[in-house]
Amino acid sequence: MKIVHIITGLGNGGAEHTLYKICKYDINNKHIVISLTGSGKYFSLLKKLNIRVYKLNCNFFSIHKIFYLSKLLSLLKPNIVQTWLVHGDFVGSLAARLAGIKNIIWNIRYSNLEIGKAKFSTILILKLLAKLSFSLPKSIITVSKKAKKIYEIKGYDSKKLKFIANGYDLTILKPNKIQRINFKKKIKIKNHIPLIGNIGRYDPQKDHLNFLKALSLIRSKNINFFCVLVGFNINKKNISLFSAIKRLKLSKNIKLLDQNNNIPQIMNGIDVYVQSSSYGEGFPNVVAEAMACGTPCVVTNVGDASNIVGSTGWVVPPDNPAKLSNAIEKVICEINTSKWNKRCNKARLRIKKNFDIAKMVRYYNQLWIDVLKKNK
Repeated sequence: MKIVHIITGLGNGGAEHTLYKICKYDINNKHIVISLTGSGKYFSLLKKLNIRVYKLNCNFFSIHKIFYLSKLLSLLKPNIVQTWLVHGDFVGSLAARLAGIKNIIWNIRYSNLEIGKAKFSTILILKLLAKLSFSLPKSIITVSKKAKKIYEIKGYDSKKLKFIANGYDLTILKPNKIQRINFKKKIKIKNHIPLIGNIGRYDPQKDHLNFLKALSLIRSKNINFFCVLVGFNINKKNISLFSAIKRLKLSKNIKLLDQNNNIPQIMNGIDVYVQSSSYGEGFPNVVAEAMACGTPCVVTNVGDASNIVGSTGWVVPPDNPAKLSNAIEKVICEINTSKWNKRCNKARLRIKKNFDIAKMVRYYNQLWIDVLKKNK
């Protein structure tokens, strides 16, 4: 099969990462990628896989660009047009239909539909897509079970909604003692001090302040710990973040590492991963990546985080520093016990059983085959 993927952009995001993994690990089909905007991180990575990639530098509401995309699709003659993200779904499916292509599958990743927490234009397009869901796509993939329920409530064609979880390469994401030792040396932290980690861009959705308040409560009890924060704009130049750390008297307990792509080393280096998001998560990759490395997690009950963690970690309400701090405290008490070692093993086994990359690729393949069979 020839699959043409149309995505909003190829920057550093969860949808982009999943698309990249499909192109990398699905050797049974030919994949072509079209970015509606510019290049970004995954443009060059896809090129290294010898994947044909186009970038349109598109204004989403440009009629000219939609017709250009339609002509490009006519030339490419795909068996399936797989669209990604809100604007990709909208523009991609319109262009595909203009090209006479009916085998269109949407991939909805967005889980935040609240006014004030999402762009007004995005909410409008999502409402329009709800109407179009009955006629344009043959199937609609959601990245999380919670998102599937949300879109059903919002009026999307429930018969077409399919949940496919993200998958992970467990040959890369795995426990590694050498990476653990090297990471602790890198940040100059002694092995006996509990090391807490958080990865995410500085954004209200990620709710770093909730996390910092929880850590401040732990520090006030004279409990020894250290924490690394990783992600875009996580540095001393971020006045808002840096001042919050100083105000909460956490300067000696936290190191800011900015953006770092060596996820396996970080996840092996820390003792526990904490996800403190308050809204807007679909299927948080970093939680599964931590668990794949044998690192247990404390997560807020946002998106499918609780579904990923299961009984291997702790789930607390969002925007509740007291409950988050209590869970982290329990972690610190359990580290270096036999119970902790068992928990680490269970975390990895849960990812291996439910979220392996081969399983994800197989589910996508089966959906593409089913769509082709139904629409011969």
